[in-house]
Amino acid sequence: MQTRLARNAGFCAGVRRAVKIAEEAAEEGGRWYSLGPLVHNDAVVDRLKEKGIIPINRLEEIQVSEDAGVIIRSHGVPPEIIEQARERGLGIKDATCPLVKRVHEIVASLRGEGYEIVVFGDANHPEVQAIIGWCNHQAQVIASIEEACQLQVVNKLGVVSQTTKDNEEFYAIVKAILPLAKEIRVFNTICSATRKRQQAAREISSGADLILVLGDPKSSNTATLARECQNTGVKTLQIRDASEIPIDCLQEVSTVAITAGASTPDWIIKEVLDRMTEFEEKSQQEPEQEAINEQNISGEEETTDAAVGAAETVDQPISEEEATSEPVAEEEEAVSEPAAEEEAVSESAAEEEAVSESPAKDESGSTEELFAKMEAEMADFETPSRGDIIKGTVIQVQDDEVMVDVGGKSEGIIPLREMSLKDIESCKDLVNVGDEIEVMVVKWDDDGTTLLSKKKVDNQKILNKLEEDFNADSIIEGTVTGTVKGGLLVDVGMTAFLPASHVEDGYVRDLEQYIGRNLQFKIIEFNRNKRRGSQVVISRKELVAEEKRRLKKEFWETVEEGQTRPGRVKRIVDYGAFIDLGGFEGLLHVSEMEHRRVEHPSDILNEGDELDVYILALDRERERVSLSRKKLLKSPWEIAEEKYSEGDIVEGTVVRIAPFGAFVELDPGVDGLVHISQMADYRVEKPEDVVTVNERIKIKIISIDPEQKRIGLSIRQAQEEEEAYEVQQYLDEQEDDEDF
Repeated sequence: MQTRLARNAGFCAGVRRAVKIAEEAAEEGGRWYSLGPLVHNDAVVDRLKEKGIIPINRLEEIQVSEDAGVIIRSHGVPPEIIEQARERGLGIKDATCPLVKRVHEIVASLRGEGYEIVVFGDANHPEVQAIIGWCNHQAQVIASIEEACQLQVVNKLGVVSQTTKDNEEFYAIVKAILPLAKEIRVFNTICSATRKRQQAAREISSGADLILVLGDPKSSNTATLARECQNTGVKTLQIRDASEIPIDCLQEVSTVAITAGASTPDWIIKEVLDRMTEFEEKSQQEPEQEAINEQNISGEEETTDAAVGAAETVDQPISEEEATSEPVAEEEEAVSEPAAEEEAVSESAAEEEAVSESPAKDESGSTEELFAKMEAEMADFETPSRGDIIKGTVIQVQDDEVMVDVGGKSEGIIPLREMSLKDIESCKDLVNVGDEIEVMVVKWDDDGTTLLSKKKVDNQKILNKLEEDFNADSIIEGTVTGTVKGGLLVDVGMTAFLPASHVEDGYVRDLEQYIGRNLQFKIIEFNRNKRRGSQVVISRKELVAEEKRRLKKEFWETVEEGQTRPGRVKRIVDYGAFIDLGGFEGLLHVSEMEHRRVEHPSDILNEGDELDVYILALDRERERVSLSRKKLLKSPWEIAEEKYSEGDIVEGTVVRIAPFGAFVELDPGVDGLVHISQMADYRVEKPEDVVTVNERIKIKIISIDPEQKRIGLSIRQAQEEEEAYEVQQYLDEQEDDEDF
């Protein structure tokens, strides 16, 4: 069975922004409330509750005397709610989605110009209720073509949509409304992320036998997404999380497609993918076959919330800056199709940034001859164009900018943001006065003032080097700096993207473990002109596989039965654990883990644990390695021989009662016998009259035979010694009193 994850699944930028605002508020301290659930997902709301963000339905639920603040959720609220919060003296953090705010601005403007407002959406949805509030609650909400046909004819009509509705339904509504107004203005306010999510779901449904849509039942966009999936003709189920995966439905399924609504967090998607991975493994191979071929299984899996590559393409990550920036507002349009969104901010925006004036040069000796000489010198200077790379000399360094003499009529300025590809606190950390550096001309004014960039030159040099490495198929080094949806970010001089499916030669469950590690890679995709996503995509999959082949060969050349080798727990199964021996994996069966009985390997081992193991047996033809941990541990009886001596009084637990006495556990795996004759200083008919199972008792060790694994115990002698000790202690106290 194959699992596919849609490219656009999970938190949209608006929801991610709202959650981030709430988490930052929680870190600030104080009492914070969200007006209604921040997003329509109970799991997210519950997590925020744990951080101190309490959802309320009305502002009146906050005590007037309370020093508190309110977070406006991503759906937005009518303006009067914000005003009421201010009047109550509450702090306000507005987490309204920027796209929803755009709808507020549109309806307010339309209403001000005398337009009747129609909103396509669910009348009871908080987003729609907020939109209505921004046009003085004078709008009609419709949810179907039938309702659209019942509208009255008006002169001027403005149409908007709830941001999470279906695009095709919206245009069908618009078509039905057209005859009802002399003048109509239509704004397609459906979020582009919603459209992309639906499109991705349609694409991934091709060849799928089942579609799982992850999201809370209360989520409008998840419901819309589920309907869109159902329209493909593929069986579609909407579930909250991994606990609702319909295992019975998966038995005859070969391909499962997974998508998620905009309010579904990444960790829920990851849990579902992990659960699907476990099911795939169980369905593909019996435990005995897993023991033989475990080292090959993980290479067949490439699903994770990271693994956008499961859809047979390597998708590029969305940078944190793109994910948190406000979406580009939709263009007003007639009934024609909506204009495409801008993909990137034009570089000309950088040209419009103001450049601080360079200090004027001294003009001592400003005679006509001096000016003539200066003009002659300047005539030989060719004014560079935007994008040219020139050399200059640093003449002044401040924390936020560097002044550079580039031979023009005035000096050039490098702002702090244009100094380095990495985040730096001060320009003084990089250059000193007198340094000669290469810079790129970003802007050149008529008066000679220039805006320069060192960062762009450095970036170009790095790209040149990486392009050479790409063409030569060279190995490069880099440091993993963080995780993003789909993989890891790696510093290779610039930020490169490492897809999750290329981190190892098999499935990786936890990507966080790689952060901060310096590793080797190969470049598998290079595009210096790419405007969005990563220009450099790297992989270590082939390198890891090659290294494993080398280590495996070395392992079989040197391994012998009876050796003790270090290892790391790679995977735990019901019958044991697979141990990575640095080139090959061996099986540590549950029976070889301890001298005592182990119920489940996870009771004593965790994935990632490092331990020494004994090479118990080798099967070179079938490439099997049997391991033992028990061989390297002292038996409980060896420990008992060192720990206990005859005459010791110790505590133990009654574990079993027999007609002739009771067995008492001193340590796990070490039992001793209290014979019925040693239970009391009187005749005991039945051991049950003196002790009960699971009772903690004091006993005296009267004999130890490690070879026969026998320990004789006595309750009677322990009590006698204790009583004798108490009597002696009493007598000693009496003597002390007499002396006094």
